[in-house]
Amino acid sequence: MTNIFSTRFDGPDTLADIRRLVTVHPEPVTGLEELSPALAAERLLKVLKTIFLPNQFSLDFIKDCVDRARSFSVENFATDQQYQHRLYHPPGDEAFPICLTGLAGVGKSQTINALTKVMPGPAHYTSAHYHEPHTVVSYWYASAEGKAGGRQLLADFLGGDAVGVRANISKLLIECRRRVNRDGVSLTMLEEMQHHTTGQGVAQVTDILLNMAKLGVPMIYVANYSLGHKLLTRNSEDKQRLLSEPIVMLPDAPGSKAWEEYVLECIRVSGGRLSADSVALARELYRCTFGIKRLTAHLIKAAYLEARAARRNTVSIEDVNKAYLSVSYSSNRRDVEDLFLINLQKCRPGFRPDLRCPFPVPVQSNVLNFTKEDRAARVSEKVFVAALTAEERKNFEELHPQGSASNPSSKPQREKRPALPKQTREGLEDAYSRLIDESKGSPKPRGPTK
Repeated sequence: MTNIFSTRFDGPDTLADIRRLVTVHPEPVTGLEELSPALAAERLLKVLKTIFLPNQFSLDFIKDCVDRARSFSVENFATDQQYQHRLYHPPGDEAFPICLTGLAGVGKSQTINALTKVMPGPAHYTSAHYHEPHTVVSYWYASAEGKAGGRQLLADFLGGDAVGVRANISKLLIECRRRVNRDGVSLTMLEEMQHHTTGQGVAQVTDILLNMAKLGVPMIYVANYSLGHKLLTRNSEDKQRLLSEPIVMLPDAPGSKAWEEYVLECIRVSGGRLSADSVALARELYRCTFGIKRLTAHLIKAAYLEARAARRNTVSIEDVNKAYLSVSYSSNRRDVEDLFLINLQKCRPGFRPDLRCPFPVPVQSNVLNFTKEDRAARVSEKVFVAALTAEERKNFEELHPQGSASNPSSKPQREKRPALPKQTREGLEDAYSRLIDESKGSPKPRGPTK
């Protein structure tokens, strides 16, 4: 009899096959000119966020996870007798999970979503033990967002069963182990762990992760840098279980093929509305986003709004510079500048734990070179502009307007507040009269007489 637990992994196995399965090329956005600027920019952002071009890291990570799941499935469900033994006598094994960490917005969730596309789908397991074919699944996926703790997460896996709702944590764990073996689960994925790092402390996160690890199935959990720093403060017995295999996902390097392909895809998806030279645009976008694709999508949206404000439908490098200095991008700009600062010099240990990798990852040489070269070029530009005479400066600003690549503004744009109306004598007298009336008030009540 064919063993479904091994044959279900037969199929696309090479990196080229994985790339073909997970790559997302959305259709170019159309009809933006007929919409209001805000609505058009929001639609452009929505389409840009669906782009997924896996880089080498993502491909290798996905293949490694699939291979682990295949190995676990073949080793533990090789025969019908072995399957039934694990079903009625679930082993009390504990898995040491993989910690996938990286900067917020770098693409961790997209990589996990791509992994679910490569993992085998539901299959029918036929056995004399069942009257009808039983449906088996290759993975469990869960989000920790909104979960009160490990107990609630385990209960969610059991659905609406009474056992899952009323049992204590140890009985829930036993039932989940039985379900894992009954359904042939070979990989568990846990996301959105960072939602438990604010206000609730790291103890609750540790509780969730340790309970999931006790299922005994290969496991992946996604964590931002800030969570990694907090887990490092735990006792050694927790760190040995939860941080035994961290994998750091870094942004694409400047000038890399992956980054250039992503920028070209953004140009294509925008329907040609990004009209700047692709090489110059790739460099400028990296300078303004540190290669973080979530920030890139938001920056392009802000740049498109700048272009529409100038009564244009195409985005130039100048629009990107203005968007970088805009109010809407101010919080992201602070993060990007701090990321470049962290790469340029050694910062104090407590500086921006959400941006510093908790594990010793060497700084990429091309990122460091890009940062140094860009900083040196901007210092030279400022020295050159400062040395100009008044007439030369006027001519320079005519050729290179404020906010252009050759003459970037040194100060962010601020929201324009409406001017206060000019006060008249009558208005001031009325305001003074109202102030006097309000300050009088009612007399304080006397206490009871003795």
